[in-house]
Amino acid sequence: TSTLDKDITPMSIDFSTNQINDHTVALGYSADKDPDFRYCSMDADTISGVPWYANLWLSYCGMSGGASGGPWIRDMTREGTGTVVSVNSWGFSDKVGMAGPVFRTGSGSFAECLYDKALKADDPGSEGGIIVNC
Repeated sequence: TSTLDKDITPMSIDFSTNQINDHTVALGYSADKDPDFRYCSMDADTISGVPWYANLWLSYCGMSGGASGGPWIRDMTREGTGTVVSVNSWGFSDKVGMAGPVFRTGSGSFAECLYDKALKADDPGSEGGIIVNC
């Protein structure tokens, strides 16, 4: 079919979790280790890249640029399933660690809004993307 979640079994996504101190597995392809698939497995903490927003933080994660967008999974099984709670987003250039966004913020979850709209949208085909309002 042309719908990915009908072709494979999708992982669940938790838009309301407070992931702090929960064991988390992050997956991704770091540019500096290309083409190797990498992972980090540890308890999540928080860090502020900017003063007004706390990100989730994996303090000993050595993934680097290129890993962005890889999932952070809670309760990952041996089969590789679990619940997505964040994604690789950014790190510092002078020390290890990987940050990921908190999906739910004080003003609601824009990630959840976008996800819900994507599930209901028709494939735009070759016309490009879809503009959504969240």
